Amino acid sequence: MKKSKSFFSCLCAGVLVLGILTGCSEKGTVGIGNRLETGEVQENSVVIHVGDTSVRYREVRNYCYLLKEQYESSFGKKIWNYELDDGSTIGDEAKEEIINMITQLKVISATAESEKVTLTNDEKDEALQKAEKLMENVIDKDKKNYHLSIQSLEKIYEENALANKMFYISTDAADTEVTNEEARQARIAYILIKEAGGNKAGEASGKGNVAKRATALLKQAKKVNDFSEFARENTEADSVELTIGKESTELDEEAVTAAFSLEEGEISPVIAGKSGYYIIYCINPMDEDATYARKEEIIEERQTNMFKKKYTEWLGEYEVDISKAFWKVFEI
Repeated sequence: MKKSKSFFSCLCAGVLVLGILTGCSEKGTVGIGNRLETGEVQENSVVIHVGDTSVRYREVRNYCYLLKEQYESSFGKKIWNYELDDGSTIGDEAKEEIINMITQLKVISATAESEKVTLTNDEKDEALQKAEKLMENVIDKDKKNYHLSIQSLEKIYEENALANKMFYISTDAADTEVTNEEARQARIAYILIKEAGGNKAGEASGKGNVAKRATALLKQAKKVNDFSEFARENTEADSVELTIGKESTELDEEAVTAAFSLEEGEISPVIAGKSGYYIIYCINPMDEDATYARKEEIIEERQTNMFKKKYTEWLGEYEVDISKAFWKVFEI
């Protein structure tokens, strides 16, 4: 089974993975007793430096547990061996994402400290409650193997909460004005008659015959009471009804453009696209719920882009080093 890159969107709920992978290094010390591990990696070995912050192996193992809990329940324990398109495995990608996640949290936490951004007592209490709840279901074997404790998990949840807080503070100036037309989502039903092949009954037809058939279907479609039901009987697409935006890729560009020119209850002429011929019926030219959701997505995209730029600036102020000895033995 093969999967593409970027399988992981995040390791802990609410924290962005920005996709910045640090390199491995053995250089440098940060404070007394904080030299990067070059020999046998132990629970308290320092394995990552992010500026003046040292990350010990036990903290990395905490993240490994959180990742396993998130993905093994859905995909099984063999997920880490699945090959990606570039020949690496999901396990390899997961290791990189854990390092990305830890690096980001440490950079953001250090920046928050310099900007005097802190958590409220209520936010700290919520982090503690999450840690306690998670530990209730952790078996003794996992507590030992992943060096888990309420205190260590509480710290991770606090750093997650602080990162989210910094996200919203640093993106407060993002443009949150989105027009209905910019976000508009239309609900349509449609018929697709493909260039090659025939209808569901298997009738063979060339391009000219397909165009004629589409024209004939359009005449029939204008007379039916239920366009969607008629489409189900005649389409060669996998779906009949869709909610689409102007940048949607479910249909050919020509079909999307045609769909957004229709009023409620209107049927398009036959539309020639790369995939075949379309006949489109407008169910709702602006689905309010879907349009509102798209507005939220657009705002989030703007905030995320702004935050990525700021994070890149923050990251430039910190030197990040990873122990080669740790990387060699690091497994999920």
